[in-house]
Amino acid sequence: MMIRKITLFFLFILFLNSCDYKPIYSKNLKNDFSIKELNFKGDIEINNLLSKRLKKYQDKNATTKFDIEVNSTYEKKSQSKDLTGKTTDYKIIIKITFKINDDKTLILQEDFLMKNLTNEFEERKYEKTRIENSIDIIINTFTIQLSQLQ
Repeated sequence: MMIRKITLFFLFILFLNSCDYKPIYSKNLKNDFSIKELNFKGDIEINNLLSKRLKKYQDKNATTKFDIEVNSTYEKKSQSKDLTGKTTDYKIIIKITFKINDDKTLILQEDFLMKNLTNEFEERKYEKTRIENSIDIIINTFTIQLSQLQ
C-alpha cells in the first residue's frame, strides 16, 4: 500500500513538471514590422487612443515598414426606450478602417450594448472604459494582421 502511494506521488510530480505555460502568440506572431507613417481621420477621441496604442510600433528598426491611414467612426445609437420615451440602452459602434500602403484595406468593428445609468459621470466613465477595451481588441487584431502581411 505504501509503495503504491509513493509511486502515485512520483507520477503526480512527473506530470506536474511536464506542464508548461506558453503564451498563445509567442511563436506564431512575428513583430518584425514598424509603422513608418500614421495619418488619422474621423473621431478625435478614438484617434487619440489609437495613436497612443500604435506609438510603440513606430520607432522600431524593422525590415518591413508600413504607411497606414486610419479612418475611425463612433456611433452611439438608442437601442431601446421605456414607456416615457427615455433611452434605457445604447448601442455603441466603433468602426475603424485601416488603409495599409495604399493597396490593402482592413475594416475592423467593435460594438457593445450599454445601459443608461442615472449618474451621468459614472455612465461616461463606464463608456470610456468600454471604448478603451474595444480599441485594445481592435489594435491586437490589427497587429496580428500586419504581422501576417510581412
